[in-house]
Amino acid sequence: MKKRTTALILLVVFVTLLAMFHQRLLQSMADYLVVKENPVKSDVIIVLGGEVYGERTTMAVQLYKEGKAPMLLFSDGTALSWRTRAVDEMIALAVKLGVPESAIVKEQKSRSTYENALYTKEILEAHHWTSAIVVTSAWHTRRSQWIFDKIYHDSGIRLSYAGAPDKLYPNYIGWWKDPERQQIILTEWAKLLVYWIRYA
Repeated sequence: MKKRTTALILLVVFVTLLAMFHQRLLQSMADYLVVKENPVKSDVIIVLGGEVYGERTTMAVQLYKEGKAPMLLFSDGTALSWRTRAVDEMIALAVKLGVPESAIVKEQKSRSTYENALYTKEILEAHHWTSAIVVTSAWHTRRSQWIFDKIYHDSGIRLSYAGAPDKLYPNYIGWWKDPERQQIILTEWAKLLVYWIRYA
């Protein structure tokens, strides 16, 4: 009887510890995707496309108004329709939020984070800009930092990063319990792994 009781207690303890570790591991998956750093005053703010509710543009405009950089560079080659481009929508929002068109530069060839880095580097070098803040969604900062640092490695351009909070999902605590947040985290992990394999 004592052996059974002991075995049952050990089993309960094991299952409890496993559940605790399981949740911490899952939460660390989401936490790892987010790079937390203070953006440094720079020559330009690079705004990556792929936003849904204008969160990246809004964050970039906020940094611009705080005096973090005098210029905004919007980077996205996605066509929303035969006559509308995502980058133009981002620029329209920035102008509506108070940024003068003279402070805006457009990059409209990129179709991926890798190409965002590649084509914005060309623009920065052409303008002789030596520093930039890269703005993207918080969950996208790890992959962005990894590929931008790689592409910009020998450029002499200093980069810092700012993550915009998702308007629908401001945090990812317990993300595995919600199908929408599961899709965001698992999709980004899949893309991160592909980037590591393809561009390492």
